[in-house]
Amino acid sequence: MEEYTKEQLEQMVKEGKSLAGIDLSFAELQGIDLSGADLSDATFTGADLTGANLEGANLENAFIADANFKDANFKNANLSRAVLQRVNLRNADFSNANLFRSQILVSDAAKANFENANMVNIRMEDSNFVEANFNGADISYSNLRGADLQKSSFVKTKFSYSDLRKAKLSGIWFENVEADEVLVYGKKPWIEGSKANVEYDKILPHNYDD
Repeated sequence: MEEYTKEQLEQMVKEGKSLAGIDLSFAELQGIDLSGADLSDATFTGADLTGANLEGANLENAFIADANFKDANFKNANLSRAVLQRVNLRNADFSNANLFRSQILVSDAAKANFENANMVNIRMEDSNFVEANFNGADISYSNLRGADLQKSSFVKTKFSYSDLRKAKLSGIWFENVEADEVLVYGKKPWIEGSKANVEYDKILPHNYDD
């Protein structure tokens, strides 16, 4: 595997060179500027891109596992069909990003910003999204089973036809959401077309298993 320095990669991006298919496993690239880069099919296993700037980058089909992307900027980035597994995404900014059919699994995305993101057909199982911002996002037809969504914000969010079973929903702010045919335990903790701030723990049935 060829190794690249932060400076080499930034220069390649400035020159308009494609980084498609590049393997950056275990690379130390904190604070790197890869904005607008073509990183489709790239691999980031074990990489550290804390605070990286990936605004407008193309990460379609990228594979990111056991990596650190804390405070990273993914604004307007394309992460369609990307896999993010066991990734530190705390405080990352995915606003206006395309996450269509991507997977964020067993990851920590607490306080991440997904405002106005396209998250249709996404998988978010067993990940931490505490205090995350999903305002204006489209999470329709998605799997959020087992996700921790406590204290997150869903204002004008679309999540119809999604699976929220076993998700932790206490303290969420729901306002003007689109939530038709959602799989959820007990009574739905949102009110379509109006504000709803419901403690989900008071709704859950006792002794549920599935």
